Amino acid sequence: MMKPDDFEFVSRLIKSKSGLVLSQDKTYLLESRLMPIARKRGLKDLTELIGTLRGGDRNLVEEVVDAMTTNESFFFRDTKPFDQFRHVVLPHMIKTRASKKHLRIWCAAASSGQEPYSLAMILDEFKSQLAGWRIDIVGTDISREILTKARAGLYSQFEVQRGLPIGLLVKYFQKKEDQWQISADIRSKVQYKEFNLLEDFRPLGQFDVVYCRNVLIYFDQPTKSDVLSRVSALMPDDGFLFLGGAETVLGISDKFKPLARQRGIYQLNRPGAPEVDLTALEKVQAGAASAAGAAAPGGLAFQKPKHMQTGAATTTGTTARPAVGTTGTTGTAGTATTRPAGSGFGTTSTQRPLGTTTPSTTRPGTTGTGSTGSGTTGSAFSRPSGSTGTGSTTRPGTTDTTGSTYRRPLGTGTGAGTGGTTQRPGTGSSNTSGSSGTTRPSTTFDRSRFGKPDDKK
Repeated sequence: MMKPDDFEFVSRLIKSKSGLVLSQDKTYLLESRLMPIARKRGLKDLTELIGTLRGGDRNLVEEVVDAMTTNESFFFRDTKPFDQFRHVVLPHMIKTRASKKHLRIWCAAASSGQEPYSLAMILDEFKSQLAGWRIDIVGTDISREILTKARAGLYSQFEVQRGLPIGLLVKYFQKKEDQWQISADIRSKVQYKEFNLLEDFRPLGQFDVVYCRNVLIYFDQPTKSDVLSRVSALMPDDGFLFLGGAETVLGISDKFKPLARQRGIYQLNRPGAPEVDLTALEKVQAGAASAAGAAAPGGLAFQKPKHMQTGAATTTGTTARPAVGTTGTTGTAGTATTRPAGSGFGTTSTQRPLGTTTPSTTRPGTTGTGSTGSGTTGSAFSRPSGSTGTGSTTRPGTTDTTGSTYRRPLGTGTGAGTGGTTQRPGTGSSNTSGSSGTTRPSTTFDRSRFGKPDDKK
């Protein structure tokens, strides 16, 4: 267990070297990060490790600071900052820098490189419009070890699955044993430097776009204000700053102002800051909001699972299962094989996976008639086969509005419709009344078939 004075010493050391603030409730985190270093160096415990730190071992100090910095990153993280870059920043820069043809981007705290490489892939998609341009992407981080990984551009299967669309994986990566390596062309577009955000920024030069995402949350208020002030000094009047979703300039710095109706992107709070066109971005955002499943036009998101997608209903050989958020269509009659013998008339299709045609069967029962049900926004699911007679059965006169309808217990349906599996009206699907069919009685228990208890011998 770390002593209170040892914690105070280490937390002060880490703050002075990286700006990272560790409160007393992070003692467990500090211990878990430092113990592997102690073991690697052959030190018996944290007390001995901290004693070595107090002695001024510079290499050990670097290891400790490196271990405490968070290197969480993935491709196209949070999506929105990259849509904003694609649909607002790039069109603006292509227009205003037409004569200069030079663009500089800084990714502060670049970690293992996913953020700068994501930007490099977007820029490559615009290469015809950027022909003849000089574009610099500079990625910096305090960790020497993580920058080595970034330069190599090698990522595990897990890492490439986090945010990277399959189309870009195929286009820009090559399989290398059990890892994926980003192409040499994309790697060549990014320059990496070891850099501490507590240091003087001026040697880095001027930047038109700065990504400083998910960094300020680890700093105290004065450090945040200082970093933002020095970042603003590096940028031209029409520059753009990107911060993380949990970060803001409000109440911290007056050097920047939020872009209208957007979160996470800021302009300099100067008279020279221009109006930018948000039309294309807002169309994409509106499309993403209305299309519950598919990626927005020009966006870079993975497709959502099928059951969450918006689209027309899929008609099968049993019934039509509507997609979420749309009005479904009526199922069509199934055809083919029969079940074991039954004496009634009418057809009932067994439940099959979506997209397969199922056979018709016969079952004894009584005739019933389905009513019309209607609903909006949701999805319908088929009840188990054999719970009613022929076709799509609906509950009489039911109107549903929001939510989803799930399978009812065997034998609780009413009425019958045309061929297909029995269906309870889902919210979001229209079920039309069917023609006469048969249902299998299930709610009446005929005790005479089995005999009374006292008949047993």
